[in-house]
Amino acid sequence: MQENSRKFILIHPILIAFFPVFLVYYQNIHLLHLQGLIFPTLIILSVAISLWYGIKIILKNTIKSALLSSLYTFLFFSYGHVFIIIESNLTQEFLVSIHVILLISYTIFIVLGTYYIVKTNRKLNDVTKIANVMSITALAFIILNIGIYNFENTYNNFQEENSNPIILGNDFTKTPDVYYIILDEYAPLKTLENFYDYDNSDFIKFLEEKGFYVPKNSHSNYAQTSTSLASSLNMKYLNYLSDIVGNESKDHGILYQMLDNNLVMRIFKSAGYQVYNISSGAWNTGNLNIADEHLCSKNENMDFRTLYQLKQTSILRSFDIFIKEPTSRFMHQEHRDRIFCQFDEITEIKQRTEKPVFVFMHILSPHDPFVFGPNGEEVDYKYTFGQDALHTQLPVMVGLAPDEEIKAYRDQVIYLTKILRQTIDKLLENSDNPPIIIIQSDTGPFGSFADMAKEVHHVSRISIFNAYYFPNEKYHLLYDDITPVNSFRIVFDSQFQTNYGLLEDKVFFSTYEKLYAFTEITDVSIGR
Repeated sequence: MQENSRKFILIHPILIAFFPVFLVYYQNIHLLHLQGLIFPTLIILSVAISLWYGIKIILKNTIKSALLSSLYTFLFFSYGHVFIIIESNLTQEFLVSIHVILLISYTIFIVLGTYYIVKTNRKLNDVTKIANVMSITALAFIILNIGIYNFENTYNNFQEENSNPIILGNDFTKTPDVYYIILDEYAPLKTLENFYDYDNSDFIKFLEEKGFYVPKNSHSNYAQTSTSLASSLNMKYLNYLSDIVGNESKDHGILYQMLDNNLVMRIFKSAGYQVYNISSGAWNTGNLNIADEHLCSKNENMDFRTLYQLKQTSILRSFDIFIKEPTSRFMHQEHRDRIFCQFDEITEIKQRTEKPVFVFMHILSPHDPFVFGPNGEEVDYKYTFGQDALHTQLPVMVGLAPDEEIKAYRDQVIYLTKILRQTIDKLLENSDNPPIIIIQSDTGPFGSFADMAKEVHHVSRISIFNAYYFPNEKYHLLYDDITPVNSFRIVFDSQFQTNYGLLEDKVFFSTYEKLYAFTEITDVSIGR
């Protein structure tokens, strides 16, 4: 019997299609950008509506087809959440059993639910009303909490110090281009020798022969990428942020804002520079609003990390135990292509403008995922992305024994160093005017094989690679234990006639879970 659907506003299939995306966003709100929700939402919404109308063509009943569409969407995206709850209470050896039991249970639910909805002669008006109310309530609850969170974590006073850029002087015949290259978790010489059994002294020798100053005992000011870069790009310490967000917070919102409108880029823009961000695609540096252009960012609105997280909440998660995951293969290649793009763009960037350029390039390597062998060859993608990225900013590397992880990291360092040498040669050879180049790691590596409770590993996390190239070789302000908070203070004072002066070099450790609970370890790390 055909029901009169015109008496009802059938909105539950659409609202239920929105719910999985907003739930994943809410669970990762301290990391994700709203723009990353656009593409996943459109995908799920399109599939849900197509499913609804496809079933309607078969059943010729609007209400029943709507209920079936909502049922299938709900079951499809609830699987991963149910799995996580069960998994948290069991050991790894039961993973396959959990999937088998859940798949059987979900199959029964789907069959019984479909049979009842299709075969019943009852009017489903009340069921439709309940579905509408429940979907409205659930989505409204999530949106309300997102709104409350964003309201409570909107900060407007973090740049009260040094907010006005200083006008740069210039004693150059031509204003030099400036390249700031961040190699995520690239270890310095001693760390590579002590933890990875690798001698990188040839690269250091290469840099020094090119005229670089390479500090021998450089440390990051902070232990996390976001805090480290927010500090270096604003030329100040961040400890005051704990008074604003609290010691227990892991919210990155205030750091996003500091990076989006960082002081260093504002200074260069005020001096007539064209500012480029060669995007890593990472949540913290993917799109910096202050930049004039973003390169290698073609997929920024197609947030594959959000897509991956959605996949892990869905029934597709069960495929992980049966087949090599196609999502990992895709993201593996996406990551490789992104890094290739970054190195290509930085050497060609001067073709884009006649203005002097400031280029910021954060390379998410040699940080995992491990996608390069020592000669750039592909590595087995099963070791690339972890199976539970629901609560992380990136799919994380799993499945490697300690010796395998050490080798994977070392191989990636070897290849990255090769293409970095080529890039440096091209930047120096192709520049009409000698540039300023800073090559720096944000932090040291944080290998999962290490006992990070031990003090020595805190120091390993803080120790960084660091190298400076100034065209006039005015290195008198540089020193072996320099920290990044002073990098651009020295650049501006020695190269552009400013008077920022130097801050005392200090080093602070904090964990990802308590991002702003800073513990000073200067004496341990620098040894002053």
